[in-house]
Amino acid sequence: MENELADFLHYCRIERRLAALTCSAYERDVRACLRFLQADGFRDWAAVRPPDLRRFLAAEAERRPALGSQARTVAALKVFFRFCVENEYLERDPALVLRTPKKREALPDVLDRRELGRLLQAVERGDVWVRHFPGKRERDRLMLALFAYAGLRRSELLGLDWDDVDLERRLLRVRMAKGGRQRTVPIHPALEPLFSDYLRFRAHNPEPALFVGVQGRRLSPTIMAQTFIRYARAAGVSERKRVTPHTLRHVFASELLRAGANLRQIQELLGHKHLDSTQRYTRVTAHELRGAVKRLRFSERQGSGRRRRISGSDGGLPAPVTSDASRTVRARNQNTCSLP
Repeated sequence: MENELADFLHYCRIERRLAALTCSAYERDVRACLRFLQADGFRDWAAVRPPDLRRFLAAEAERRPALGSQARTVAALKVFFRFCVENEYLERDPALVLRTPKKREALPDVLDRRELGRLLQAVERGDVWVRHFPGKRERDRLMLALFAYAGLRRSELLGLDWDDVDLERRLLRVRMAKGGRQRTVPIHPALEPLFSDYLRFRAHNPEPALFVGVQGRRLSPTIMAQTFIRYARAAGVSERKRVTPHTLRHVFASELLRAGANLRQIQELLGHKHLDSTQRYTRVTAHELRGAVKRLRFSERQGSGRRRRISGSDGGLPAPVTSDASRTVRARNQNTCSLP
């Protein structure tokens, strides 16, 4: 059973060129299933039946109740057993009948501009860290800015080298993108001085990595996550929202949409393979919806009791007929209930 799993992991890494995190997740899920089946006395994948996999999934659901984790486990099993059938390790696929749990489509938490400003300003505070190291503030300032103004994933940011930065043409090459894909992201003009400030502390360090730790080696995911959490708590943006580095990726997509970029451009900048993934990052707030409705313009009222229409030569939607009392209430609300 271990041989089939080893061949499957080689297939994922070499032939399909899946991301390292995806391969690790698949290995973790399939190995958990392997341990579960071996504890029940299984010694061959050919003896596994759909009810056996369902018992494993039920046990996993108790241990990890998140629907996203359950869906990924089902996906890992489906890919693994399909690989075994295609490579003639098995004659039939026991995972073919498994159903993937449907995840709830929840809008991600997004920071508004004031919250983003507080987060970026938290780097300048002297009470965030007890110990200070040369270049740390410049590094963290650039790191947060790249999350917010380039929309990078954590693995993409940590995989950057100095050779990937072209300040002359204002381009950033992302080589460690998801799914083995590469892309080029324009560098916002406001980031140029941040690169220059950080470069002054890195000029004599031979490490090719863009972001390094105290020891001068490539920054680890753990240190990066701890650093981000420290600034988020200091800025007070994580009290009511779940804020992670990926939250700034949502901010990047939302700001691009607000600036007039279309979904195809946002898809290219975020490095999404499918446009459906991009649509999850486009968040329409209630404030924007109210603003869109309030921008509707109606012509002046012509005669008592007649409907007003949207201005335009071809008429338009008829305005609702309202009483004098309701018009008075609406006028009072417009004067006193302004949106923040």
